[in-house]
Amino acid sequence: MELVAAAQKKELAEYHVVGSGSSKLPFASILGEEIGQALFNFHKKNGVQFHMSSGLQAIKASAADPSSVGSVLLKDGTEIEADVVVLGVGVRPATEFLKGSKLESAMQRDGGLKVDGCLRVEGFEDVFALGDIAVYPQAQDGVYKRIEHWNVASNHGRAVGETIGKRQDKLAAGFKKVPIFWSGQGMNLRYCGIGDGWDDVIIKGNLDELKFAAYYCKAGKVIAAASMNSDPIVTRAAELLRLGMMPTPEEIRGGKDLYTIDIASRAIETAPGA
Repeated sequence: MELVAAAQKKELAEYHVVGSGSSKLPFASILGEEIGQALFNFHKKNGVQFHMSSGLQAIKASAADPSSVGSVLLKDGTEIEADVVVLGVGVRPATEFLKGSKLESAMQRDGGLKVDGCLRVEGFEDVFALGDIAVYPQAQDGVYKRIEHWNVASNHGRAVGETIGKRQDKLAAGFKKVPIFWSGQGMNLRYCGIGDGWDDVIIKGNLDELKFAAYYCKAGKVIAAASMNSDPIVTRAAELLRLGMMPTPEEIRGGKDLYTIDIASRAIETAPGA
């Protein structure tokens, strides 16, 4: 979707987005159907044509030049003429080379490496894994997860440097940052936290204008937040999640302002784990 937003600036004849999942809306599984619908409407208004659950059957060569693409055939029988096709196939950890080594004991089913709170590979004192391959305990709930955000990898690098440098305060606390990512959708979408399995979403603002803050809840707690045109609410939410000071869903529904929460004393108290 970021590529689609960027391509719209090129004034191409047509833009098509083909999905292979069950959802008919972009980002719905992560952000919910209301926000998915708002983003769908925004991109559609800018000329994007969606085929969200059609799936790709084949890429067909051009009749004029067999070395070039001519069209794509969808699983529902639709054929779309195309000059350029970009496939988003996803990624996975390139850790196959570790099989047969001592580090294989820490490898997870998806190829990630399990590490402790200081990002040491499980079972090793002076071997670290960071970035996309690190399966590490999350600051919010201690659950081990692998996070594919570039800023997480960047922060991991700093944290490992401090560990290697024997910063005792950092060693005691471990890596405690809450994941944050953003996505260019013609305007920035920002997100923080771990929203897996959310069971409720609270939306504040105007979705039609893509000016909102959304709070994702699970079992009576806010576990993630997203926003568009509402900076720096997500940065604030990430810090509140890290400190364990995020308001309850009931407080947010009642109009609690995140900026009224005094985090200074708590932030100083927990600074060694920042």
